[in-house]
Amino acid sequence: MLVVDDISVCFGDEKVLDHFSCHIKRGDFACLTGKSGCGKTSLLRAFLGLTPLSGGEIRVEGEILNEKTCNFVRRRTMYLPQELSFPCDTVGEFINHSLRLGRIKNVQYSTSLLREKMVYLGLDEDILNKRMTEISGGQRQRMILAVLALLDKDIWLLDEPTAALDGTSRGYMIDFLLEQQRQGKTLVAVSHDMHFASCCSTVIQLD
Repeated sequence: MLVVDDISVCFGDEKVLDHFSCHIKRGDFACLTGKSGCGKTSLLRAFLGLTPLSGGEIRVEGEILNEKTCNFVRRRTMYLPQELSFPCDTVGEFINHSLRLGRIKNVQYSTSLLREKMVYLGLDEDILNKRMTEISGGQRQRMILAVLALLDKDIWLLDEPTAALDGTSRGYMIDFLLEQQRQGKTLVAVSHDMHFASCCSTVIQLD
């Protein structure tokens, strides 16, 4: 599904990734781990063509990722960054705003489907009536994931999905992601959380 072939990434004089390779199979749940600054997030963003490579190549389902193919890849990929900010006052406005954006504007919004995903993630329905500033970072992270899950993308890229969560919320998150894997999604997550990593089917250590 995702093939990283001898890639290097440099920011100025700093080499973040040096001749790095890995393979992630279709339906895999892979966790990228390693110390801060080792290139985990850069690699995650490289799968979307957002991190320029100074060497090597990335292939997605056999297609070499480049300027001509990156839109094809992005249409099939859901990306959850570690931090997101939206010009929205309420959670309801955030949902409507998210589903109107560019390539996802044709998604058929289903309130019942969204509520189903919220329950799976341990979110109460009354959160839909709250302001974004009234909910915690962990609630916001799970709410964003519930909305993005409506897009039904084949590849999920997640940057530190459990970083803002307590133990109970982390359990909801892990169960939800494992269910997506069972449904055939390919998931790649960056995490420092060793418990989270232990629940993944593949762990890729970056040095």
